[in-house]
Amino acid sequence: MKIKSITFKAPEPKLKIIKNVFIYISEKHSQIIIAPFYKEPNQGYRYSQEKCEVLPLNSPYEAIGESIKRNIQKFDIKEYDSTRSSKKDGYTAFHSSKEKSMRGFEKNYTLIDVSGLTDRNNTFRIQTRLGYINKLEITSTISAHCDNAELGKLVMRMFNSEIVDRT
Repeated sequence: MKIKSITFKAPEPKLKIIKNVFIYISEKHSQIIIAPFYKEPNQGYRYSQEKCEVLPLNSPYEAIGESIKRNIQKFDIKEYDSTRSSKKDGYTAFHSSKEKSMRGFEKNYTLIDVSGLTDRNNTFRIQTRLGYINKLEITSTISAHCDNAELGKLVMRMFNSEIVDRT
């Protein structure tokens, strides 16, 4: 009697998509804003979700990492609601901040982008998006299964790096 060999294959995700969140950090206002995103299925662009998570700047690394992982899992595919006002809801991180103007927000908040490296999202790519005079950006990778404290520590180390200009 022959026994047929069975090979197991990892299940394919329903939709192959790279998830991401934006993290805005301000020393002036002592806060961290974590903004999850939606992806519009027809046009392919990403837009911020209605609610951001706000943490104090002195939060433990564990809490920061846990919040990043929780918010990256909120990433979803959703058609853009045309009744949503772009002025009122278009930039929810700005509305969650303590700034009164977009110019002040862009000046006082540093943006760090956390995204999946591939469509399996089992590795995170963390990169600064500075746009300052020095034009230097920092990029690092870490396993999505890492300890929450490691993820939080890496993000804060990138924020506190010598390259970041906070003038």
